[in-house]
Amino acid sequence: MASLGSLPFIVEPKTESSILFHGKSQQRSSKFPSFAYRPNISYSFAISNDGFPLRLKSVRATGKDGVNSDGSEDAIQTTIEKSKKVLAMQKDLLQQIAERRKLVSDIKSSIIDQELDSTSYDQTESSLPNPNNGSTSVNILEQQIGSISPSSYVSSAADVRPENTSSAFSEGHSIDERDPKQHESPKTVSSIKNSTRQLNQVSSEKAWSDELPTFLSNRETSMLNDGMTESSTESTLHKVDNVENIPMTEDTKSPPLAGANVMNVILVSAECAPWSKTGGLGDVAGSLPKALARRGHRVMVVAPRYGNYAETQDIGVRKRYKVDGQDFEVTYFQAFIDGVDFVFIECPMFRHIESNIYGGNRVDILKRMVLFCKAAIEVPWHVPCGGICYGDGNLVFIANDWHTALLPVYLRAYYRDNGLMQFTRSVLVIHNIAHQGRGPMDDFVYTDLPEHYIDLFKLYDPVGGDHFNIFAAGLKTADRVVTVSHGYAWELKTSEGGWGLHNIINENDWKFSGIVNGIDTKEWNPLCDVHLTSDGYTHYSLETLDTGKSQCKAALQKELGLPVRPDVPLIGFIGRLDHQKGVDLIAEAIPWMMGQDVQLVMLGTGRPDLEQLLRQFESQHSDKVRGWVGFSVKTAHRITAGADILLMPSRFEPCGLNQLYAMTYGTIPVVHAVGGLRDTVQPFDPFNESGLGWTFDSAEANKLIHALGNCLLSYREYKKSWEGLQRRGMMQDLSWDHAAEKYEEVLVAAKYQW
Repeated sequence: MASLGSLPFIVEPKTESSILFHGKSQQRSSKFPSFAYRPNISYSFAISNDGFPLRLKSVRATGKDGVNSDGSEDAIQTTIEKSKKVLAMQKDLLQQIAERRKLVSDIKSSIIDQELDSTSYDQTESSLPNPNNGSTSVNILEQQIGSISPSSYVSSAADVRPENTSSAFSEGHSIDERDPKQHESPKTVSSIKNSTRQLNQVSSEKAWSDELPTFLSNRETSMLNDGMTESSTESTLHKVDNVENIPMTEDTKSPPLAGANVMNVILVSAECAPWSKTGGLGDVAGSLPKALARRGHRVMVVAPRYGNYAETQDIGVRKRYKVDGQDFEVTYFQAFIDGVDFVFIECPMFRHIESNIYGGNRVDILKRMVLFCKAAIEVPWHVPCGGICYGDGNLVFIANDWHTALLPVYLRAYYRDNGLMQFTRSVLVIHNIAHQGRGPMDDFVYTDLPEHYIDLFKLYDPVGGDHFNIFAAGLKTADRVVTVSHGYAWELKTSEGGWGLHNIINENDWKFSGIVNGIDTKEWNPLCDVHLTSDGYTHYSLETLDTGKSQCKAALQKELGLPVRPDVPLIGFIGRLDHQKGVDLIAEAIPWMMGQDVQLVMLGTGRPDLEQLLRQFESQHSDKVRGWVGFSVKTAHRITAGADILLMPSRFEPCGLNQLYAMTYGTIPVVHAVGGLRDTVQPFDPFNESGLGWTFDSAEANKLIHALGNCLLSYREYKKSWEGLQRRGMMQDLSWDHAAEKYEEVLVAAKYQW
C-alpha cells in the first residue's frame, strides 16, 4: 500500500470531490461523486504538456490548519501497518496464554482432588459399578487379562504405585509430597486402566500436565513492559522495528531446542558405557540420551546392573516377574548424570557375567532378555526419578538390537491390546542385524505371550524351515525402525545384507530411517583426552597438529617398544578379531606390508585362532609389528592419537565409530566402502583436494593393498595433500547433537504416526 508521502505531487485538502490538473499550457478538471471509502478531498498534480510530472518534489503534507508536518510519511505509514500486525499477534497470543493457564489450573485442581480421594478410592475401587456391564465387569476384565499381564505376576509389599505424571519440562515444577503408605498397595489392572484413560483424555485435549513454560509465561510480561498493549491502538502508536527483538525479562529461560516436541524418552539397552560395553552399542546408549536431554527432552536409560556401580543408589523399589514359571525379584538402582536418569535393573540372572554379558547358552540368554524387557517396560510406572515417575503419557521407548526387540511386542500384547498405554510409542534401532535371537519354535514358550502371537516370531529359513526369530517380531510391531547409517539401511533391503529379514524390512520400508551415529566429544577429543596426559603424550588441536601428533606418535612407538622414527608411517587397527572385521584380509596383506617401510599396531580380542595369528605376526616381525591381545581403553585412545593411518577392512559395518574417532584425531582411515564406512569416509580426490581417506569396494586382500599403497604414497610424497586430509577430518562436527536432532524427527513421526 503506497503512502501519501510517496506520491509525486502536493496534497492539499479541498471541500469538494474533485481532481484538478495543472500544466504549463492546459488545465483540466474532473469531478466525480463521493463514495463511502473515498475521502472528500481533491488532489493537484503539477504536470507537463504531455501529461507527465515535470519533476519529483520532496514530500510534504499540509493539514487543515495549514501547518506542515515534519518527518517521513512513508516511515509513519510503515510503522502503523507493522504495529497493527504486532497488536493482532499479541492479542492472539495473550488469548492462547489465558486459555492454557485456565487448562493447567483445571488439571492441577483435578490432580489435587484425586490425591485427596486416593485413599477412599483404593478402599472402594472394587465396589464401583460399571455403567454398562455392572459391578463385576472389572473383576471379569482382570480374570481375562491377568494371566498374560506383567501386573499379574507376584507382587511384593514394596511395590511402588505408579504416578500418572508426564513431565515435558522437569524444572520448575511444584510436586506434592505423597504419603509413602499410599505406594504400598499392590497395583491392579483396573486401576492402571482407569488412570491411563484419564491421562489419555487429557492427551486428547492436547493438554500438558506440567507448569506453563517460563518462555511462554513471561512473554506477556515482556510485552506489557514494552508498552505493547491493546489500548495502544487508541492512543500512541509505538514504533517497533522487529518483533523478534522484544526484550525478555531476566527470569526468562530459553525454550528447549525441541520446541513443542518435548517428550519423555526411555532408551533400553543391554549395555551402556562406561558401565558395560562390548562395542558401539554401549557408546550409543551412553551418549545419545545426553544429546537428547540437551534438546529439552526428559530422558532415561534402562540397562542391566552387571556389577557394583558406585554412582548408583538403590531407590527401594522391588518387583517380581515370572520367567519360565520361576519368580525373579528385581531391584532398581538409579543415578542422574548429565541431565539423564540412568536406571539399572539388578537380578540374580545378571550377576557374575560382567566380563561376558552375552555369555551362556541360548536359553539362558533368552530368559535374561525376557526378564529385562518385562522389567524395563514398567519402569516409567514404578521408578520415581527425582521423585516423579515418567508415566505413560507422551512417552517413547527406544529399544536396541534383538536383546530388547521383545519390548515393542510386550507393549502391544500386555498393554495396547488391553486398552493401556495407547499413546506410548516404540522405536527399534538396528545396530547389527547379524545377531537376531534365533532358535527353534519351542523357544516361544519362554516369552509368556498369548499363543496367537507366535506368528510374529515365525520366520522361514530355506535350510532349516520355520524358526523362532525375536528380531522379526520386533521389526513388525515397532512403530518406527532406525538403522545406524544410510548405507546400512539400503544394505538391509538386499538378500545379502538382510540376513533373512530383508522381506520383512522391505514390507515395512515406510517406517525405516538411517541415522549416522555421533561420537562423545568429551571423551574423544585430542584437546582434552584424559589418556594423553602422561608417558610423553600430549594434547593437540588444529593449530598444534604438526607438533602434537608427532609427539604422540613418538610416545606410542616408545611405549610399544618400536623404533622411534618420525618418518615411517604407523598403521593401526582397533577392533574385534573376527571374520566380520576383515582381520583375515589384513593377514593376507601382511607379507606385502612387511616389504614396505611401515610399522603396524593391532589391538583386539576375539577368535582364538586370530588371536594366535596376531601373536605370530609380532614374533615374526618384532621390529615392525605389535599385537595386543585384549582390549584397553587407554591404549585405544593412544593408538588413535599416535597412528598415521587406521585400517578398517570390515566385510560389513552398520556404522562404525573408530573411523570417526580417527578423523577427529587427524588419523587417516583406509576402509572397505560398506554401510556407515561408505557414508562417513569420502574417497580422497587429489585433483580437487577433497575427501577424507581411502576406500576399496570389495573385501579382497589385493583391493586393500591397492588402497593402502596409494595412501602410503601420499603420506611420503604429497605432504600438503596429507595435511589437508588431516585438517578436513578434524574440522568435521561429528558430535551427537546432529544425530539427536534426526532421532527427534523419528520420535515425532512415531508419536503422531506420520
